[in-house]
Amino acid sequence: MIYDLGKTIGDTLNGLLNVTITDNIIDETITSVCRELLQSNVSPIQVNYLRTQLNKKLKEEKILKGANKAKVVYNAVFDELVELIDPKIEAFTPKKNSTNVVVFVGLQGAGKTTNICKYANYYKKKGFKTGLVCADTSRAGAFDQLRQNAMKINVPFYGCEEKDPVKVASTGVEKFKEQKCELILVDTSGRHTQETDLFNEMKDIINAVSPNNIVFVMDAGIGQVAQTHAEGFKNAVNVGSIILTKLDGSNKAGGAISSVASTHCPIEFVGVGEGMEDLEKFDAKRFINKILGKGDLAGLMEKVSDLNIDEKEVIRKIEKGIYTIKDFNEQLHQIMALGPLGKIMEMLPGFGNLPIPDENMFKKMVIVFDSFTRKELESDGTCFKQQPTRMLRVAKGSGTTVKDVSTVLMQYQQMASIMKKIGSQPGLLNFMNKDPSKMSLTEKSKLKRQAGSMFSKDFMNSLQGYFGA
Repeated sequence: MIYDLGKTIGDTLNGLLNVTITDNIIDETITSVCRELLQSNVSPIQVNYLRTQLNKKLKEEKILKGANKAKVVYNAVFDELVELIDPKIEAFTPKKNSTNVVVFVGLQGAGKTTNICKYANYYKKKGFKTGLVCADTSRAGAFDQLRQNAMKINVPFYGCEEKDPVKVASTGVEKFKEQKCELILVDTSGRHTQETDLFNEMKDIINAVSPNNIVFVMDAGIGQVAQTHAEGFKNAVNVGSIILTKLDGSNKAGGAISSVASTHCPIEFVGVGEGMEDLEKFDAKRFINKILGKGDLAGLMEKVSDLNIDEKEVIRKIEKGIYTIKDFNEQLHQIMALGPLGKIMEMLPGFGNLPIPDENMFKKMVIVFDSFTRKELESDGTCFKQQPTRMLRVAKGSGTTVKDVSTVLMQYQQMASIMKKIGSQPGLLNFMNKDPSKMSLTEKSKLKRQAGSMFSKDFMNSLQGYFGA
């Protein structure tokens, strides 16, 4: 699995913090990284190039005297891993307030129909008026699958009994243009590069609807062969971007990503699960940071922005020391809306390898809060200490126990204590709300100093690399 690869390489690099860096240690580190990449199906040619570059940076050019050698080695490996998977070209981005037609093509079984719906869901959350067209007339059940997923995400769809996919695509696109849709997505039949008739059909659909972009959907499980398929489709039609699916379930994903990158065709998204939310925008630096356990705060911020939280009001209340049970309850709902906890933890620096909390615990907390009165929700919990019988009433109303209610209140108090500490640090919330990649070294240093006064040394060590120090 790609995250197992990242953990192994991450552990190797983190181990450098505890040893004296010598040429032998550098050799062992380079050998370990290259071995793991080969086991993840990365091309030997690409691995040898990476080895040459690391030797050049870390041995031939020498590490400057007085430099933090562990950090220099870490940064060199990080940069080369980014170089390995970066296609160095921007993917297509739909424009608001205009019509964007995107055609999806791909191999049979790659997950094209599922991912076109994930794509629709992603941009719907960005405010795009979206429509789905099913022009896959050759696979039995294709339209039913698209319809079910479209209804799940509440996106309008078009399909009909017509067997000619070109007519279906043209009619569907025109229909959604009349409805002023900003993003019109066209699903097509899966095909193979050697199937001339299907390739000609694909070209006819593209000529008929004149898309702004063509997305090639590919299963990451095919490994290095991804390069051949990507080039085959790219030579046949003007593929503008790629979605790599099933990234979480293949030990060949490293080979697929690096092989696609070598074609200089941009990877737009990666599929990381079965749910409609499990589609992540691909960025080489963010991706390497994430698999190495350093999180993806920019990606997390993007998810949070989709929740339309009034950030200024949240900051104002916390800085004034206002944090009620209602606030805590709303945060629980927001956390659950972000997606599975395991995936959220992967986006937090230092949390990726920690045990995943039981999601049922969060659900039980929400159930308990549903039995609180408005007065209780808007309090700081003092009323339960003054009148313990309230806990008995809540337990009965929520189908839980008094112990469960007491535990929930204790968890609220712990969070309230953390919020009080954060609110007592001038400007800390404003810093925490920023994208770390856009912060100056002075801002990072101040944030590190303030966070260091609140959290344990072990926790701060887990954020190595996040503060740029």
